[in-house]
Amino acid sequence: MEQSSSVAKTKVDFNPVPLKSFNLIGDFLITIFAWLRALPNNPIYRREKGEWGQANPYYAALTRYSPLLILGIIFLGFCGGISNTSLFVGNEDLLAVYCLICIPGILIAIVSLYGTLMAPVVTAPLISMERGHGTWDILRVTPQSTRSILLAKLFGGLARLRIWPFLLGLSLLQGVVMAFSITIAGESLILWGVPLGLATFLRPWLEILFAGFVGMVASLWLTSAMTALIAAYTAVFLMKLFNSSALWSLLALALEAYQPIIWSTIGPLIIYILALLILLGLLWQRAKQLSQD
Repeated sequence: MEQSSSVAKTKVDFNPVPLKSFNLIGDFLITIFAWLRALPNNPIYRREKGEWGQANPYYAALTRYSPLLILGIIFLGFCGGISNTSLFVGNEDLLAVYCLICIPGILIAIVSLYGTLMAPVVTAPLISMERGHGTWDILRVTPQSTRSILLAKLFGGLARLRIWPFLLGLSLLQGVVMAFSITIAGESLILWGVPLGLATFLRPWLEILFAGFVGMVASLWLTSAMTALIAAYTAVFLMKLFNSSALWSLLALALEAYQPIIWSTIGPLIIYILALLILLGLLWQRAKQLSQD
């Protein structure tokens, strides 16, 4: 009984004090780790994950169209259109390189785009629908802090997507392939193997997290679920458009910069990290305002 009560106390309180009041940064990290460890037992997280109740109607409607299948057909068709494996007949080495780099890259693009497409639809309506149903005030009287409620709903909504094991395996494979390929490419890039491999591994995760966070922030500031969805998808589309590897490569070529592959791999990652930090700050600020209302 004592152990279960301590877990319940941990799971409902994620309102960390300012970092400057900690003696060590480790104390702050331990607080976050303790909250994440107790998150699976959080009833708000479990509800948004789909353990009970019904999914929001926008998510239910979108899943009927099987976006993963549609994206798979589009991207596999695109790969088939630009690559012909018959060119590798008699050269097993080239065929192995094609299978090792091209196919996993396309698979991770499918999973990443599927997650980016679905993340806003599970996060953007979260708070807007709670307000519309009149249940937001009920959530606020629970022992959990406003920040804990928002983060539990955010991660619970993202957990509803069943892509994470596939994303982990594919992104890890792609990161290792990138690191290995860059390391053996030549002496000029040998020191960039691990950084570029790490950036390749992290980018699809950051893309999906950005889509989820932008949906939650839109839901916090906009009263209509549909308006929040439109705003979230607009932000995701603009980020995809103006933070693409192709644009970074063109910028590097225009500036005659050193190794365009570094720009096209590291540049988008930095932008996504900065965007996530801004969104996290907006979420924190809005949570503070809601807790004071």
